[in-house]
Amino acid sequence: MKTKLLIILLSFYLPIISQNKEEDCKLYFKEIGIKDFNLGSNYKSFVDDSKKIKRKFKKEDVYGIDIVTFSENIILFKEKKTVKYNLKFHGDTLVDYTFKMKIGNFRKASAYYDKIVELLEKNKNKNEFIKRGNYYNMKRTKICKKFLELDSDFPNHENESLSGGVGYESPIWEKQFIDYLKATGQYKE
Repeated sequence: MKTKLLIILLSFYLPIISQNKEEDCKLYFKEIGIKDFNLGSNYKSFVDDSKKIKRKFKKEDVYGIDIVTFSENIILFKEKKTVKYNLKFHGDTLVDYTFKMKIGNFRKASAYYDKIVELLEKNKNKNEFIKRGNYYNMKRTKICKKFLELDSDFPNHENESLSGGVGYESPIWEKQFIDYLKATGQYKE
């Protein structure tokens, strides 16, 4: 009887725990036009979706990690913006993605960023890691990390960008990517 009860309880709670982990590893930025990709999804479904919407992308194998890049235009605050996406697949599984969108020079960027944060606060239960007044926001769990930041183009500050992303905490694929950066002379400590 106790075993049966335990099985029933586990069958009820395991999907909830799994769903919470999945939600922790997802960005909820649709309010600002940013795509929400699901970590753990496979490359084939990405390709199928891309064919449906006629998305053009570039794929490059870098030390066993498939890096997919593409850009999309969005309208944000009645302005046309280009969002550049960078998706990393390891073994056909999406393990990390980032985005970057230019939002103007330093005179305009802070106010623009604050308006973006205000929009994202509408989804407060999902974006609780984003705080007003912070220009770098990050949430790290045992499974993944996600971030949103105002990224400055040093030294001239003429091209401030909104950057963000989410990725699994996986030392294996991260080490492979660092090895690639070192091999190409791009690694900076």
